[in-house]
Amino acid sequence: MTHAKDADELREKYYHSMGAALTEEGDLEEAVVFFQKAIDIHDTPYAWYGLARALSYAGDLAGAVGAMTRAIKLAPGIPEYYHERGTLLGTLGRPDLADDDIKKAISIDSNYERIDTIRRSVRIISEAFTGPVVPGDVKGTEVRSKELGRILDEMDNRMRQMDDVFDKPSCPVTSCPAYCCHFTGKLLLHGVTVGPWKLQSLRESLREKGPPEEDLLEAFPLAQAEHCESLFSPRDIIPRGGGASVTFPRQKDCRLGRELARDIPKGQDYRTLMWISENAKPCIFLTDGKCSIYDVGGDPSLDSCASFLCMTGFIFVALKYLGFLNGEAVRLKAMAELNDIAVDALIILARDVYGSEEAAASNEEIAQELKTAIEHDRLNHEAPCSAAIERYDLLKVRHESLTDRLIAAAGQKIARLFEGKP
Repeated sequence: MTHAKDADELREKYYHSMGAALTEEGDLEEAVVFFQKAIDIHDTPYAWYGLARALSYAGDLAGAVGAMTRAIKLAPGIPEYYHERGTLLGTLGRPDLADDDIKKAISIDSNYERIDTIRRSVRIISEAFTGPVVPGDVKGTEVRSKELGRILDEMDNRMRQMDDVFDKPSCPVTSCPAYCCHFTGKLLLHGVTVGPWKLQSLRESLREKGPPEEDLLEAFPLAQAEHCESLFSPRDIIPRGGGASVTFPRQKDCRLGRELARDIPKGQDYRTLMWISENAKPCIFLTDGKCSIYDVGGDPSLDSCASFLCMTGFIFVALKYLGFLNGEAVRLKAMAELNDIAVDALIILARDVYGSEEAAASNEEIAQELKTAIEHDRLNHEAPCSAAIERYDLLKVRHESLTDRLIAAAGQKIARLFEGKP
């Protein structure tokens, strides 16, 4: 690929990224402009999908249907495109066409029959394991009471514990062919760059052990493209060859292939990973499910998914933390089976444990007592504050007992999933 083509790819990425960001911010008119600019460079299904979302939020449902139809034409195997178009058609008063699209989505991926439940469960579990433990209106509060300070410290420690579990974890899904290290297009286009310290360590290692640096790494001069400051971290922009550039790993020649691509996991929000297709190629540092680039410069070897977890990986890390992971079953099952287990386990944990009515009511009681204690502490009302803390501690013990009971019951159901039982 020439530098000119690389520059076009980067401009497309910038426009697409800006369109997505502006959509989230609610600046829909500008989002539409950026998506159209991205499409002018590359007629990609994910850019049309982004345009359809922006048009839908702006109230142009007919335009959104047209954009989604183009996305479907370019990528007819992605179920969420049919599902989204079906939803739009239903809103437009075409239930017949909407029903056809929903059925098509389900025929491609049967989980689309319960997609609303899946996405609601994702929100619940993400909040339970990686969301803030301390309520937003409590976090950062300075308190007089030592007991109240102890409670807030416990919450903070819990948050750090979860960070340790889910921050660059070792994914236990050993049968996955490292999808996070496969990309359709160059790794450069997805921001996978090599910073100066890692580059220095790589060069020293390659000088000692080989192969030649140019066999593993590529560099792109940033003068060739606009908006690079928005696409790359400043620490990854390195003076080289008379100008600023970024360095990134090459890719191997082999492709993922249709058979493996058929079982691609979803993102953590159960959406298709747009950078992977059957034509995706692996990073040249990927060997036996490990990304060897982490071995250089004193860094420990990490599974390739350490910097990115798909939904299946995220749920399996959660199962491992809870003690529900059947390692032997994971090794023996194909990726498609593990994806199915992950979805079922996700729903069980959300429905029966973290999103259950009992747990929600208990959490609400605890949060209310904590807020009451903090309010009395602010007013320097020691006796009412102490009484609220006592109630909080009692409710907390009851909540932990409830959670333990719910988790144990859920664990029995999840164990049956690994055994292939309903």
